Amino acid sequence: MIDPDRLAELEEERRFLLRSIADLEREREAGDIDDSDYHALRDGYTARAATVLRAIEEGRSVRAPKPPRNWLRLIGIGVAVALFGVVAGVLVARASGQRGVGDTITGGTSPDQVAILLSQGRELMGVQNVSDASQRFLAVLKIDPNNVEARTYAGWLLARSSADQQDKAAGAKTLAAGKQFLTEAISIDPTFADPYCFLAIVAGLFETDLATAFSREEECLANFPSADMRGLMVQYIDPLKTGSSSSTPSSGG
Repeated sequence: MIDPDRLAELEEERRFLLRSIADLEREREAGDIDDSDYHALRDGYTARAATVLRAIEEGRSVRAPKPPRNWLRLIGIGVAVALFGVVAGVLVARASGQRGVGDTITGGTSPDQVAILLSQGRELMGVQNVSDASQRFLAVLKIDPNNVEARTYAGWLLARSSADQQDKAAGAKTLAAGKQFLTEAISIDPTFADPYCFLAIVAGLFETDLATAFSREEECLANFPSADMRGLMVQYIDPLKTGSSSSTPSSGG
């Protein structure tokens, strides 16, 4: 059952995001923000709002089952969901660290840069441009070292790219670096399911460490992952429990 305090935090974040979207629209109408920044920020906010709304809905369904509701209709804006070619249907958009209370949209502040870089990183993952996506996430970490989304996806991209390296020693170093990023993401936000899910895949498919893979999967599922992340566990981890094996996710699709 989801912690009531955590649910309250999600509700407050939802209210803040909806206000931010409304503020963004007003600033665009007033001509205070250019189109490129507007679209980058809007996509980031709506993706982040979708994740929060889904977490609220899933948390409430665990506490007391209710008929399904379409939370996306509440924000009235199409959600830009970036899919990484590693696996079909993996949700990669969680726009953490985009804008805090009191931050302004215009003016080139660090929160604005973070929002734009995260949006670009998600888009590049969607078109399977792994190298440039990694650069965007690493750029975010130079601005905000505690940005959990950037650290998670920079780590996953590193870990996944290790499988494509011909030099085994270099591949092992790259994999270790990716795992370190994912572990650090958990330290930053232990409630974010994605790094647990990716570590399960790394352990099960790249290292054949089934005990760790199953343990990480349990941690992933305990932190209310998105439906896409749950699908990853079904696709890549569940077959390991029956002795079968799913193909390794490709770095570029």
